[in-house]
Amino acid sequence: MFPKPKNQDYSTPNTASNELEQRRSILHDGIEIKGDWYSDGIVEFGGDIVGDLTVDVLIVNASARVEGNVRARSVTIEGHVIGTIAALDVNISPTAVFRGEIAAESIQIDYGADVVGHLKTTSKATPEVPLDL
Repeated sequence: MFPKPKNQDYSTPNTASNELEQRRSILHDGIEIKGDWYSDGIVEFGGDIVGDLTVDVLIVNASARVEGNVRARSVTIEGHVIGTIAALDVNISPTAVFRGEIAAESIQIDYGADVVGHLKTTSKATPEVPLDL
């Protein structure tokens, strides 16, 4: 019915470049969640949640309140978090209020952050080094 335009490429798009782009979820202030949240992408959270967060990258905005357990590759806290965090990297900003436990390879606490809890840095897998060097 309609002619195919000349020089138009109808092949399948390159999925390799699409796999490099991560999904991003932005949950603004005013959102309230009672339950668990799962995502394989980046989650920028600005609301209130009572429940567990399992994500790849979590950004807790200054307006956010999280009460629960967090599992992520990377966590940035600018708001309030009460609970446990298991991650590779955790960054606690000056506006953050944290109560609970953190276990991570890297923990950065900026001056001014309000932190009360137990912090544990876990070592990266390193090869054995002989003591008689």
